[in-house]
Amino acid sequence: MIIGIMFIIAGIWTITTPVASFVALAIFFAAFMFVSGIFNLIFAISNRADIEDWGWHLAGAIFDFVVGAILFFHPPLTMAVLPYLVAFYFLFKGFATFGFAFDMKRYGDSRWGWLLFSGSISILLAIMIIFNPTLGGLTIVIFTAMAFFSLGLFNIVLSLGLKKIKNKGQDMKEGLEELKNRLS
Repeated sequence: MIIGIMFIIAGIWTITTPVASFVALAIFFAAFMFVSGIFNLIFAISNRADIEDWGWHLAGAIFDFVVGAILFFHPPLTMAVLPYLVAFYFLFKGFATFGFAFDMKRYGDSRWGWLLFSGSISILLAIMIIFNPTLGGLTIVIFTAMAFFSLGLFNIVLSLGLKKIKNKGQDMKEGLEELKNRLS
């Protein structure tokens, strides 16, 4: 949930400061990827026993952490390649969202379609940035803000779905304990 809220805040900030955003976006984007990587590493490691295919969560977390660190410590490089970095970052996250959507479907969460939609939007915006980087900073700022909103929605829906699954599992565990006590 925290990561989703962070993505939405990043989208609001990006869209409301278009002039300063391109330069600031380079530094912010690197720091955000780095922090997102840390939180996602914690999530992946702490949930490895509960999530099938948790390796994809771990791979995404390592990617965010390493690339975020490299970009944070090399701002001129970040600004030079920012359009492509943003596009490929959102492309990677969009495809990862597809995987998470189908995981949530397999777990019986009815909101999996929202995750699939969110991933589609992230991929579409990424492709638009890749094929039209010459529109300049404004395009990057607007598309980045929209992708941040999309990823924020994904992370919030995912966290709510995982909480529901966790609660359902806890209810089942308590029911089994109660049944076990009755049979004893």
